[in-house]
Formats: sequence, C-alpha cells, structure tokens
Amino acid sequence: MTLKIAGRNMLLLSTILILPLACTDEESTTDTEPAISITVAEAETRDLSQAFTVSSEVISYKRVYVASRLSGLIDEVHFEEGDYVQKGDIMARLDVRQHEVELKRAVATLNEARDVYERTSTLYETDAVTRAELLTARRDLETAESDVELLELFLEYGEITAPMSAIVTARLVEVGNNISVNERMFTIADPDLLVIRPGVSELNLAGLEEGQPVEIRLDVYPDRTFSGTIRRIFPNVDAETRLFTVEVELIEQEDKPVVRPGYLARVRFAADERRGVISVPSESVVRRNDTSYLFVLNEDENRVTQTEVEVGVQRDGYAEILSGIEEGTRVAAANLDALEDGSGIRVVGTFRRHGFRN
Repeated sequence: MTLKIAGRNMLLLSTILILPLACTDEESTTDTEPAISITVAEAETRDLSQAFTVSSEVISYKRVYVASRLSGLIDEVHFEEGDYVQKGDIMARLDVRQHEVELKRAVATLNEARDVYERTSTLYETDAVTRAELLTARRDLETAESDVELLELFLEYGEITAPMSAIVTARLVEVGNNISVNERMFTIADPDLLVIRPGVSELNLAGLEEGQPVEIRLDVYPDRTFSGTIRRIFPNVDAETRLFTVEVELIEQEDKPVVRPGYLARVRFAADERRGVISVPSESVVRRNDTSYLFVLNEDENRVTQTEVEVGVQRDGYAEILSGIEEGTRVAAANLDALEDGSGIRVVGTFRRHGFRN
C-alpha cells in the first residue's frame, strides 16, 4: 500500500515537471522569427556624372602667320622661337636695293612731270596750249606719282613687322633665304587666351552648351587639375572625322603653373553633372506601389525598417538618392523580396560590385 502511494506521487511529480517544459518549447517556437540572411551596402557619395574625356592640344586663340608681301632675298632676321614681340617690331628685312634704285628713278620722273604740268598750266591760262595738252601733262604727273607710291610701298613691305604683340612660336626662314610673295616666315601666338579644340561625336554633343564648366588635365602636369569653360560649339561637322569641334577656354589661375601652346590636354566633359551625390547599389532599391524604398538596418543590425526614398539617376550600377537617407546609412542589398518593414535579419556579407566605377 505504501509503495503504490509512493509510485503515484512520483508519477504526479513527473507530470508536473514535464508540462512547463512542453509549454515553454511551444511558446518559443511561436514567438521566435527566423532571421533573413542579407548582404549590406553603405550609402556613399559618388560621381554619377555622364562624362567622357577627349584629348587635344592647347593652342592660342589668336594665332597669326606672318608672311612676306614681297619676293626677294632675306637680309636680316631678328626674332626666333620663344621671343616676345611687340606690335610693330621689325621681325625681318628683305634686300630692297633694286627697289631703292627704281624709286630714285621714279622720283626724278615725278619731278620732271611736275615741272611739265606747271609750265603747261601757265601756258594754258594764256591760251598758248590746248586743253588736251594740259590733260596729257596732268595724266603724266599722276602716273609718276603712283609709280613713286608703289615703290615706296615695296620698300615698306621690305620690313616684316609684327601685326600684334605675341610670342614667336615658329621661325621658318633664315638670312640668305629667297622667299616669294605670301610665303610664311613666322608664326606668332597671343598667350593671353589659350583654347583647346577637341572633336566630339554627335552622340556626346547633347547636353553640352556654351559657358558650361569642364575639367582639364595636362600630361605635363599629371597631378594637377585645370578649369575651363566651353567657349563655343562649331555649327558644322568635320567632313572627314564626322566630329563637331568644341572650343574650350583654359581659365587662368594664379596658383597654376605655366601652360604653353602645344601641351596635350585631356578635357573631361560632363553632359549630366552628378558629382558628390548620395548613392546606393541599384539592387538595394525596391519598388512597391509606384514608390521606391530602402530597407535600412537598425543600430544592432538585426532588423530593418522600410524607408521611402526619392531616387534620381541610375548609372553604372548605382542609384542616386535625392532624399530619405543620409551618407553612411547601411541598407539591405540582397534578398529584398523576403523583407518587410520590421523584418529580422542576419548580415552574412558586404555587397561588392566589380567592373563599375566606385
């Protein structure tokens, strides 16, 4: 009898101990939510500009070819490459001795024609000569005057002068050379206005306009960046290259090194400027009911909040975020279809993109 009572008590005690454990397991299964595995990405500032780079040389906007207006032998050459000339400086002289002799002869003829005309005029007043004789004397005088003027002009052409203040960039003649009319002798360039004239494809021309700022790099100064603006866009396409010329003015800056014509420049054009914008991988953005959302991680990174954002351009695998989050915000970048507002998550890695700009 005593053994039966003891056995019943042991059974009752076992039942009491088992029931709380069973209840505890059932409640745990009901309350615990399975964590969703995700990778995360951080909102960072990036350059999402639609940009392209074209190379071309630096040239002077004002570039003049100094040519001879007279044929002859070169007697003197006064300047060479790199020299600075003032407007009116004599750059070279031609041998004009023959023209000087011809001028003396023409002056003598002019003096004689002037004397004849004066005598004929006096005689005409007394009706000693006819009007036709007076007109002939006047014509001979005018012809002699024009001959003198022409020879004086030839002597003036014998001095090759600088048409503007500039730097000599090319000297193409030496003393003793025999040159012809309109043959180039020097090239001079004004260093105060430097431009770059790259060719741009019609596909990249859209979005470019006069006054738009551009970024310039010179091969001679690889670690420096120069500023420029689009000065003008040529209206016609080049028939051979099928490219449009875009003239870029190089802006002078006091703290920048000397830039010379002939330097190779690389001009970065931005048809759609998007520098320093907050962006996330495009995979992080989810569209629901015509609204864009990001799943933002909490501080413990074990739960996400569905956050509405305004999305701008999407380029090179990244989306511009105009509003809704700040730089440094960590967001879910994978398994978004399984996420809802308040979902529990487990971070299994960091989002990586390869083959695109970062």
